[in-house]
Amino acid sequence: MKIIFINPPAWNFTGQTNANCPVLGVMYLATILDKAGYQAKVIDAEALGWSWDKLAQEIKQENPDVIGLTSTTLFMPVLYKTADVCRETLPQVKILAGGFGPSLEPEKTLKECPSIDILGLGESEITIIELIRCLEANGDLSKINGLAFRNQSGDVIKTAPRPLIEDLDSLPLPDYRLINPPFSFYHGVFGVYKGIALPNAVMVGSRGCPHRCIFCCNAGKKPRFRSAKSIADEIEFYKKELKVKSIQFYDDEFVGMSSGQNAWVREVCQEIIDRGLDDLGYLCQGRCSRFLDLETLKMMRRAGFRWIWWGVESGSQKILDRIKKDLKIDDIYYSFKLAKKAGLLSLMFMMVGFPDETKEDVKKSADLIKGIKPDKIRIHITTPLPGSELWEELYQKGQIDEFDYFKYSTRLSVVHHTDTMTREEIKEYYRMLIFRFENGYWYFFKFVLKSLTTIEGWKQFSKRLKIAVNHLFKWRKMKKSEAHEKNNHHN
Repeated sequence: MKIIFINPPAWNFTGQTNANCPVLGVMYLATILDKAGYQAKVIDAEALGWSWDKLAQEIKQENPDVIGLTSTTLFMPVLYKTADVCRETLPQVKILAGGFGPSLEPEKTLKECPSIDILGLGESEITIIELIRCLEANGDLSKINGLAFRNQSGDVIKTAPRPLIEDLDSLPLPDYRLINPPFSFYHGVFGVYKGIALPNAVMVGSRGCPHRCIFCCNAGKKPRFRSAKSIADEIEFYKKELKVKSIQFYDDEFVGMSSGQNAWVREVCQEIIDRGLDDLGYLCQGRCSRFLDLETLKMMRRAGFRWIWWGVESGSQKILDRIKKDLKIDDIYYSFKLAKKAGLLSLMFMMVGFPDETKEDVKKSADLIKGIKPDKIRIHITTPLPGSELWEELYQKGQIDEFDYFKYSTRLSVVHHTDTMTREEIKEYYRMLIFRFENGYWYFFKFVLKSLTTIEGWKQFSKRLKIAVNHLFKWRKMKKSEAHEKNNHHN
């Protein structure tokens, strides 16, 4: 049986490619099937920049028995279109779909896209083998855990949940021979980070996060860890065979979840050092917490780690409690201070637009950023994703204003309002934080000056100057308001 996994070509909708790195999820599935004796491959149509006609042409030439598609919530319209192209080209092919988007809304996905036959829900490395064997034997899909499909009456059937994979070492390393385009085609980590040279590879050392943030659609999953040897084996492959110079760990939280995790991190770092892999640059995500210790962070630095990305979200304790972050402001200061002492660089993630968030809470976020002075700051718009507690709350209150998933971008669009902020206010505070902390005053000064050097710039000059002055005025106003409140408090 021949199976092809496709990363849908979203660029046909967006006008630009989002493929910075290979799609690890479907690479794991293809590798497992390949090792089981099936003919499997991955086509990253997004990275290749294929048109719909090109996709149809290639699918017809490949003539697979099964096509597997993947998608996040943001690109669900692309998933539907890709499934329709596949169905029109090969009417008899079985079309599967998985990923965060379909997994979070299986009933909606199957009802809105008749071209899709079966959905894989959650971790599907075991599911895919059972499913392909079942399709070969024309067996009963209802006996396979972790699926959603239509019965003969057209009703959506969901089977029992697939248990999480406990032994991550049992999974094979992704086989890069199975993907088109080759690894050398990919850029790697998005952005410029000191010590993170290209080419860059992505990998996962653990799965799961036990925390309960209301904006996360993957919260409350038991953490599971690969062995240090398995991780180092994969790094060694990347270094020797793919000639990478840096690695980005895609773990939800590589460090900071528990003291037990610290011991695992030290084992991984020791293995990296012992095998001479510490000449690469490493980047990971971490959780601000009192579980962090200087010994572990210093060992990470010795092993080649350069950056930790911290999900802080807000500088207001009220908001941190409201979003169930299980985090104290003191923990944030402690974590950044410890990372700096260990010689690690830090990126701070912040968000704007949470329920009950006010102007005063935004000011506290600004104060936290100024107090910590992270090496990089990244501001996002709070976005209610289906499957999250935040989505359910806002949906029940009628506060989700946009259901076009293409607009569910944490950097471009506001799709909701709250009891305390309108959509425009959320967008305005987001822009103000971007202006002040991501770009900085000097950036806007240069931006305005640059407008004087081109004809198009002259046309936009007044608009750009107005934006800069507007933000400066609002920051001054916010500071005066804060000073006034402090004086009234002291009086």
